Amino acid sequence: TEGICPSGWHIPSDGEFTQLTDFLGGEYVAGGKMKEAGYDHWWEPNIGATNSSGWTGLPGGLRYSGGFYSDGGHGNWWSASESGSGSWLRVLGSGNGHVDRGNYTRDYGFSARCVRD
Repeated sequence: TEGICPSGWHIPSDGEFTQLTDFLGGEYVAGGKMKEAGYDHWWEPNIGATNSSGWTGLPGGLRYSGGFYSDGGHGNWWSASESGSGSWLRVLGSGNGHVDRGNYTRDYGFSARCVRD
């Protein structure tokens, strides 16, 4: 993750993502509070989306094996925390208001978000 973010910013750790979702009421409701509301970018039904946190999560989808998939359906953000041959990430989906936590190998292409130090 070194060099991705501007000076004074960093990619959040898995623990920092957990702190955010806990602060927003837990993983089952935090996703809606983190997603951009409406259908300008998200597929319907975009369940629970209020963006009440101001995080404005957008559905960038993913890149894998030379193709791009699910843009409009999912937003996926890497954390700076590794786990074996993979890294932890967070996922928002149009079909629920959850924040899901996953561990994927680094040959996937997901979004990254910088946070202030």
